[in-house]
This record gives sequence, C-alpha cells and structure tokens, in this order.
Amino acid sequence: MHEIISFLVSTIGSLGYFGIFALIFLESSFFPFPSEVVMIPAGYLAFKGDMNLTLVILSGVTGSLAGTWLNYLLALKFGRKFILKIISNEKKI
Repeated sequence: MHEIISFLVSTIGSLGYFGIFALIFLESSFFPFPSEVVMIPAGYLAFKGDMNLTLVILSGVTGSLAGTWLNYLLALKFGRKFILKIISNEKKI
C-alpha cells in the first residue's frame, strides 16, 4: 500500500498543476477516472508545502468546469442527432 501511495504522490508532484487540471478534466468529461486519486495526493503535497493549496483547488475546479463544458458542447452539437438516430434504428428492429 505504501508503494501505491508513494507512486501517486510522486506522479501528481511531477505533473504539477496542469496534471491536476488534465486528470480532473478527464474525470469530468467522458473518461471514468476518480478525482479522489488526484486531489488527495495534491492536497497532501499542498500540506507539505510542495504545492500551493489555492492553485491546487483552482486547477481542480477549472479542470472540472472545462470537462463539463466539453460534455455540454458535444451534447449541444451532436446530442439530438445521435438520439434520433438510435431511436430510428430501434424502430427498424
């Protein structure tokens, strides 16, 4: 267990704030990735003084918002056409 925790902390530490943004973006958009895997090690690094807590929170929030906006824009552009296509295919079966 200690090895896994060390790996997560070192990985988040090496990726930095952009890594937090990118991983939370994936979690909030379409890729099933738990944000706890990112934010807990980032919070620990902020506690140790290796990262700034404000920037950690800001990176997580902006990543989450960006992923949510991506989903919204994809649904706005393709959602209705996609659903209508599925419905029309089910009626043929």
